[in-house]
Amino acid sequence: MKNQKVTLGLLLMNLFIAFLGIGLVIPVLPTLMNELGITGTTVGYLTAAFAIAQLIISPFAGKAADQFGRKIMIVIGLFIFGISEFLFGIGKEIEMLFISRILGGISAAFIMPAVTAYIADITNLDTRPKALGYMSAAISTGFIIGPGIGGFLAEFGTRIPFYFAGALGATAAILSIIFLTEPDRSQENIEQVSGTKNVLKRMIATKIFPCIYFNIYCLIWIGRF
Repeated sequence: MKNQKVTLGLLLMNLFIAFLGIGLVIPVLPTLMNELGITGTTVGYLTAAFAIAQLIISPFAGKAADQFGRKIMIVIGLFIFGISEFLFGIGKEIEMLFISRILGGISAAFIMPAVTAYIADITNLDTRPKALGYMSAAISTGFIIGPGIGGFLAEFGTRIPFYFAGALGATAAILSIIFLTEPDRSQENIEQVSGTKNVLKRMIATKIFPCIYFNIYCLIWIGRF
């Protein structure tokens, strides 16, 4: 039980770091777009590129998390997130920004299904809602704190928050490599779920819940312009 709590804590910390990185860049995006002379239409296309990439990759990433493991998908997703933020920070051409947003969508598709499945693997039907609540808190806290830190970092340069976010993503990936272990899924089919109500709860926990948060992220991203 203690080991499970430590694992959950590490997982939530990595989630917090990743979403803190997302929140960091929110305050400087409008200024950066003005510097590059990008119109609102282009911003919409950039947001759509993120969402479409996530939509296309998510089913394959979810299947890969079952086939290759949760940990490897989380680690790869965090590294891709870090790369996407670095690319956005150094990008001076619109093509680079599109590549960055597509990679960002791919990273989202890699991370969220794997994290949610990981939590499902290390919890049971009684403790899962509480664990998912902690996941919600980690994501929300990252969003809340991120913009404030990003605004502070922007005083040193409009590109600094992107580099810092990229470093946070890489840090989270390294922490995952060092401390996270692949969850034991040998017992995952032993749990018996009785009735449609419990099946619905599982669908909400593993499918709908993470999608809500990335839709919120997209709305925040659009609303800044």
